[in-house]
Amino acid sequence: MRAEHPQPRIGLLVAVAAWSTVLALAALLGLGGFIRPLPADPSLAPALPKPAPAGSERLGPPSQYTAMVQRPLFYPSRTPQPFFLSGEGPQADQGFDYVLSSVLITPQLRMAILQPSDGGEGIRVKEGEAPVPAPQWRLVELAPRNAVFEGPDGRRSLELRVFDGSGEVAPPPALPVLPPATGAATAPAAQQGQPTAPAAPTAAPPAASQPPQKQDATSQEPTPEASDAQMEAIRKRIEERRRRLREAQKNPPAAPPQDQTQ
Repeated sequence: MRAEHPQPRIGLLVAVAAWSTVLALAALLGLGGFIRPLPADPSLAPALPKPAPAGSERLGPPSQYTAMVQRPLFYPSRTPQPFFLSGEGPQADQGFDYVLSSVLITPQLRMAILQPSDGGEGIRVKEGEAPVPAPQWRLVELAPRNAVFEGPDGRRSLELRVFDGSGEVAPPPALPVLPPATGAATAPAAQQGQPTAPAAPTAAPPAASQPPQKQDATSQEPTPEASDAQMEAIRKRIEERRRRLREAQKNPPAAPPQDQTQ
């Protein structure tokens, strides 16, 4: 067999090697290293937008708005109305009609709690300050059972309101229950013809026939001694109840014996 002629392949490889050598020498000599940006051309830059012309001012002079003062917008009558600051005007002083409901005295705080005489939410007042609804009255002295306020009419002392444990109006007395067995026992005896003793008439309760007497006004006023005695009695009842509960927990009732069937 005759071998193929290798000249075309050798020529192609020699050409590729020659071009590679030329490009390598050109790169070493600085081919591509002298690239620089072109100088700036103002003609190529886009034009900037022009600012809009300034218009007239939105707010005019103060004299332009005098009609708003002469005819207010927020009043239906469109007429000016007088106004007053806090503590001024015809309704500034409506009197000091409050009741002392609580007193709080601690080393860091001395405060009284007031309540309107006609009812309402409590108002907290610290010593040396004035309540918000009545700024003319200032709390100057505070004791466990009274508070002293100073105002336009001088000093006024409020006594602590104490609950005596009873309502303002005493409940009506309960009517006695008559025994129902009296008439039922005499009926069989009358049918058998046996003599029976007449039943004694029951006297009407004096409380139902007589009108309740008016109690003295001084007896309705609570005293500190009576209030302390009531608090002591309530405390003793609570302690007795707790003692019974503790004894019941320590000594539970024995379980009933179960029936055993053989």
